[in-house]
Amino acid sequence: MSLARLAIALATSLCCGGVAIAQDYPSQQIRWIVPYPAGGGADNVARVVTQRLSQTLKQPIVVDNRPGGNTIIGTQALLSSPKDGYTVMNTAEQVAVNASLYPDLKYSAQSDLEFVAPLVRTPLVLLAKPDFPADNPAALVAYMKEHGDRVTYGSWGQGGMNHLTMEAFADRVGVTPMHVPYPGAAPAIQALLGGQIDLYFSDPATALPHIRAGKLKPLLVSAKDRLQTLPDVPTVQESGYPGFDLYSWQGVVAPKGMPPQTVQALARAVRDTLNEPAINKELLERGFLPDPGTPEQFRESFLRSQKALGDIVRKRNIRIQ
Repeated sequence: MSLARLAIALATSLCCGGVAIAQDYPSQQIRWIVPYPAGGGADNVARVVTQRLSQTLKQPIVVDNRPGGNTIIGTQALLSSPKDGYTVMNTAEQVAVNASLYPDLKYSAQSDLEFVAPLVRTPLVLLAKPDFPADNPAALVAYMKEHGDRVTYGSWGQGGMNHLTMEAFADRVGVTPMHVPYPGAAPAIQALLGGQIDLYFSDPATALPHIRAGKLKPLLVSAKDRLQTLPDVPTVQESGYPGFDLYSWQGVVAPKGMPPQTVQALARAVRDTLNEPAINKELLERGFLPDPGTPEQFRESFLRSQKALGDIVRKRNIRIQ
């Protein structure tokens, strides 16, 4: 065989081998790490998506909750796993902000993670007890300016998205309320229900049952568009603060070095799952906005989020204590 024919044969073999990898994936169980406790927003999305995705891929997908350390524990578990596409992680914006919060972080999300697919975006709802003195954005701002750091707000943890969202809102308003962090969304909501704190930015899935029961009242939505599930609640942007558009997001990542064909195969399956009417409807009803996209789009949105959230951390001088 001539050198030219040998080169053509090798190229064809490599090409076909790559297709085979994509077509054969997956051939075994997939481990889907969630770096948050069971029952939270990321866990809810993971279980809705993976239940249908496992049927599409014809392989079981096991959700593995690895909470703690602002997603650092789960991310480290992911990065220590084989780069074969059989261990992935359902992550959120926390992975983008950790570089600003932890100067000595042992890994770089930007360079050590493979960005596979975006999943959902989640606008946050500012909640208060029914007897909180303010019932609308103007009254809320006036109350916060009058009472200063006597106004308390909770978060699901230091550096979490609802912590940063409130700090960004407070910065626009020109106030400094008192932050009270909790080890998760559930204890923070209980503190709000019990009157230990005044305000709390919540994901809609957690907020809606309490709103419908009349136990909590919604004051604002953090993203630029109103929520379909709460059409009467104004956004921060339309309440006099143009350009305010913050939301939590989720996506699928893997260790850097996962085969490109496998990345594309999984990304396509996730995208198709999110576009299914039944899955799309279920996520919307839970307060999540499906966000089907490509790996390239996910990486670009990650970089934008990393810069925007890092700017909040630096401007408000947020430190992990």
